[in-house]
Amino acid sequence: MTTRTAPARPGGAAGTTRPKPPRGARRLAAWGFPIAFVLLGLIALDWLGVGVGGLISGFGEVAGLLARAWPPTLADPATTFAHVLDTLWMAIAGTALAALLAAVLGVLAAGTTSPGRTVRAVALSVIVACRAVPDIVFAVFFVAAIGIGPLPGVLALGLHSVGMLGKLFAEAVEQADEGVREAVAGTGAGPAQRLFAGVAPQVAPAWIAATLYRLDINFRGSVLLGAVGAGGIGLDLKTAFGFTDYPEATGIALVTVAVVLLVEAVSVGLRGQLLGAGRTVAVPRVRELRVPWTRGRIAAHVAGWGGLALAAVACRQVGASPAALADAAAGSVAALGEFFPPDFGPVADLLGQGLLETAAIALGATLLGTLAGVPLGLLAARAVAPNHGVRLAARTLLVGLRSIPDLLLVLIFVAAFGLMDGPVAGTLALSVFTAALVAKLVADDAEELRAGPREAVLSAGAGPLQELALAVFGQLTPRLVTTTLYALDVNLRAFFILGIVGAGELGYALSQHIRALNYDVVTAIVLPVFVLVLAVEAISARLRSALR
Repeated sequence: MTTRTAPARPGGAAGTTRPKPPRGARRLAAWGFPIAFVLLGLIALDWLGVGVGGLISGFGEVAGLLARAWPPTLADPATTFAHVLDTLWMAIAGTALAALLAAVLGVLAAGTTSPGRTVRAVALSVIVACRAVPDIVFAVFFVAAIGIGPLPGVLALGLHSVGMLGKLFAEAVEQADEGVREAVAGTGAGPAQRLFAGVAPQVAPAWIAATLYRLDINFRGSVLLGAVGAGGIGLDLKTAFGFTDYPEATGIALVTVAVVLLVEAVSVGLRGQLLGAGRTVAVPRVRELRVPWTRGRIAAHVAGWGGLALAAVACRQVGASPAALADAAAGSVAALGEFFPPDFGPVADLLGQGLLETAAIALGATLLGTLAGVPLGLLAARAVAPNHGVRLAARTLLVGLRSIPDLLLVLIFVAAFGLMDGPVAGTLALSVFTAALVAKLVADDAEELRAGPREAVLSAGAGPLQELALAVFGQLTPRLVTTTLYALDVNLRAFFILGIVGAGELGYALSQHIRALNYDVVTAIVLPVFVLVLAVEAISARLRSALR
């Protein structure tokens, strides 16, 4: 429940008051985290053997590989495009499944619409669990439960996406104007009418925009799932690199990147229209439950119904019928016995070293990616970039980096370095992926900076660097801490991607035991990483609380 107050102070969150932690705690978090993060990152890079000379030579090796891979070829263009389309159908069906589940969980998890504390706690727990388990782990489980094919990929993408969409959906419901719900309730409407007439019209644009953003993410993720038995273009990429047919791999990669850019362009355009049109929500009159057909409502309906039609086609293409989903549920229950209890015996000797290497790769990649991503994100932000030309160049580079699936990055770097330097190659590959991720989040945050602090600093005679340090980073610090820890979280989960191509000891062991169908050992490997991820999430929550 939110607490209504008198007019909110400028820059504060209207309608809520939260006690702030002591200034000393905020200062300690603001200074202590960056120092600790940089020190740990440098230690990790030194332990992995990644130095300045290695960075220069490493990217030189990648450039040499790309030169050998040019010009690109496509041995069978029809098959390649068919597999890309399969990957796209898998992403659409998985996103649709996630949106359906997240809509229910979001309403149950929101403090303003949940029927009770117990129900809300259960809904929040499901959302957190889905977010904590990587989609690749879900995919392995469903492949074991129902066999190889696109359906395990759809279920994996759907369940993992619930973690993100459920959280965003619940936040959107809690931020909806309570006055509309009260007006609808005043007519004697029941709970369902209050939900559909008082809440749904307000949150629909944000829900659809979040779903479109998740579709963008899921297409990249479905490329990886193809390499573990879910079908699609991911297996073609892995096979081409495995046979060192680099021109063919380049051709497949270019087609994949082009489709990623197309999906992102459509997603960004639709999200912009929906969120722009949905800023003003018309309030229905007290004596009628009809919601006016505003521009936002029309846009939401067109996107929503069009998306449902597309999702129905996608589900048919991948075989995600109600009967198939019921069979998958039954098979999943039966498969649980193969994964539990975990068997730590075969991996007891490598778990400690493997976890240390996984954490070092994640820390090193996050540090390098953050150092590169923060400047790129600031230059790509309209509110911070020195001029339009610089911003356009930064945006172009950012979009180009984000269009490269993480599996493709790892394959390129491992092919350039060789398996002997697998951890170094994996660290550099993840650092490029992290730079794109951090830059995107920083650019979005920088666009929302308040002008008041910057104007105050400039009026005091400060120069550009002082303005950047005091007014820009002063406002960005809490979000930057969250962004950095989120990137670390993502990189910890990437250990399996590295293991597919032998770039990480723990991930390689996981890959081998999956092939041997030793699923109880798979659980033994995944559980410690899962605990590590939860620890990072707990630290992130504490730091966000200290810096708010």
